[in-house]
Amino acid sequence: MEDKKNEVTKKEKGLSIHEIDGKTVITAPTGAVYLSEFMITLPSGILNKKETGCGATTLVLENQENVIIACPTKQMIVNKVSQYPNKRCSYELFSVQSGVSQDDIERYIYKCKGKQPIKIMVTYDSFPKVNAIIKQQELLYKVVVDEYQEMLNAYSYRSTVIRNLLSELKDQSDVTYLSATPIPYKFKPEELHGLPEYEIEWKDTIKTIPFRIQDEHPSTLAANIIRNHKRGHPFEMRGHIVQEYFFFVNSVSTIKSIIRTAGLLPEEVKIICGNNDANKKKLDGFSIDDATGKNKTFTFCTKTVFYGADFHSKAGLVIVVSEGYAKSSLLDISTDILQITGRVRTKENPFKDIILHIYNTGNMCESKAEYEMKLRTRLDYAQKTIEAYNMLPVDLRSTLTCRIKYESPEEFVFYNDKKETIEIDKLKIAHTQYMFEVVDNVYNNGISVREAYIKAGYNMKDAEHYEQSIRDNIYFGIRNSNFEVYYKTYSKERMKSPNVKSALAVDIEQKCDIIPLAYNLLGDEKVQKLGYNESKVRDHVHFHLPETQAALKEELKITFKEGNAYSLKEIKYQLGLCFQKLRIGFTAKATMLSPYFKTRSVKVQVQGIRKDGLKILSKCFMAISFKKNVEF
Repeated sequence: MEDKKNEVTKKEKGLSIHEIDGKTVITAPTGAVYLSEFMITLPSGILNKKETGCGATTLVLENQENVIIACPTKQMIVNKVSQYPNKRCSYELFSVQSGVSQDDIERYIYKCKGKQPIKIMVTYDSFPKVNAIIKQQELLYKVVVDEYQEMLNAYSYRSTVIRNLLSELKDQSDVTYLSATPIPYKFKPEELHGLPEYEIEWKDTIKTIPFRIQDEHPSTLAANIIRNHKRGHPFEMRGHIVQEYFFFVNSVSTIKSIIRTAGLLPEEVKIICGNNDANKKKLDGFSIDDATGKNKTFTFCTKTVFYGADFHSKAGLVIVVSEGYAKSSLLDISTDILQITGRVRTKENPFKDIILHIYNTGNMCESKAEYEMKLRTRLDYAQKTIEAYNMLPVDLRSTLTCRIKYESPEEFVFYNDKKETIEIDKLKIAHTQYMFEVVDNVYNNGISVREAYIKAGYNMKDAEHYEQSIRDNIYFGIRNSNFEVYYKTYSKERMKSPNVKSALAVDIEQKCDIIPLAYNLLGDEKVQKLGYNESKVRDHVHFHLPETQAALKEELKITFKEGNAYSLKEIKYQLGLCFQKLRIGFTAKATMLSPYFKTRSVKVQVQGIRKDGLKILSKCFMAISFKKNVEF
């Protein structure tokens, strides 16, 4: 124990270091904010730093060790490298991503000799290349895998890269797996089993207050917050006014939807996401930035900056938008959202310990029964794939290995190049189980979301105290229903591009299935006359559906005979029965027969009294064509 303490901590601090449940717990001194105040390096093994923004990466970038820091995203590297050299540290950092050659790396190492320690930041993909070069130099160096929980979170789409990284690190003597939100034990990669584990216990922590707003249309509320700010009604809480908004939305399509609905211009917004052709196409006219540089009033971030990006704002509010129609935006409360809370770093910011989470539930989530059935099916399929591979002649096995190497997210096997075998991918199975527990099982209902926040240690008591104030801010100025906002936006998109639906139009269709039907069957004028009342619109759409009309004509043909006369009261009664049978939500009127029959006004004897009525002259079914402007 004493050896561990002397290796990683400052002796003069007299720290409390003790063992709890097999972990070494290092208690930070009272008032300490950064690890550098009481540690000289990071211990080898797994380190749970417990808090974001505590300077763990900074510690190894500024000490005397040679270090390679492996990062899950390029944005983390860009953000950190841009901060050096500075007044505090004169070291020059070197970034290794795709396109950096071996010569570039060797030149940097040579440049560092006698001047400074080697400080290299590298993506998971490029780590093997850098590691091989430094090994050739026979230098002592430390490896830090920053935000290592991403090895599990990102495994579904980066499995080969992560397997290679774990394999490369297995025999490395000095590796720190670093995170404020470590991988739970039951999902931990096999390569990490048996490693010593450390935790930092902070004495003066401030718990984040999460404000949860459950609504059918989270993106509409996000757009309303933006519109209110632009109209001169900014978000206000505890006597402070928000000046900058940081929206964390892990869906570029949803980001574009919010921007369009809010009417933002390119110069008003900063978007930080993966800089690729697919995202550029979705954003059409809006540029992709990085976390460095000047803030704008409205910043949108995907998961590319959930980890390691630092924002500075004197009055910036973090807003998480989880749109259930885009499952990627349903974030893990115990890891993703905890990481997000540490992204705005300014101490003076009155909103630094607040997070606003707007979400809906259930739309894309699997039930436990659905998940378990799907898991069994995939495991069975994986076993059959292995059996098929083993039965094939050696010269034909490449047909299976080629397919597996495409890395389908549904595939539970991988090809082991060294052994030339197909094996069960245990980490992908763990990823699947983990995602069900932290996403599907949580977002199935609002109660589960609240329980997840409590379990993660958030300050729920203060959140409930301010809840009404938060709701008043969010819903302020909403005179139009969500349906009206969506319908008007959809109509505008369709008019701009009548033949090809825009990405935003498709996104709205997924959010509200009745809107495209209302647009095609009723039209703008009719929907407006219905006051954009979603219930009334649904009734009218149902009535105008071809299937409903076909069934109604059959009922009318049986009920009203040509040549017969009926009182208006009888027509209304019989038509009402037809509507009831077909679940048509209208109040029946005798005049509603006119689109279906040619009639003539007559007097009808009812119990000896002459009553107003109609005589059915003939059907006009063949001529009828229900158009958008039919009135009832």
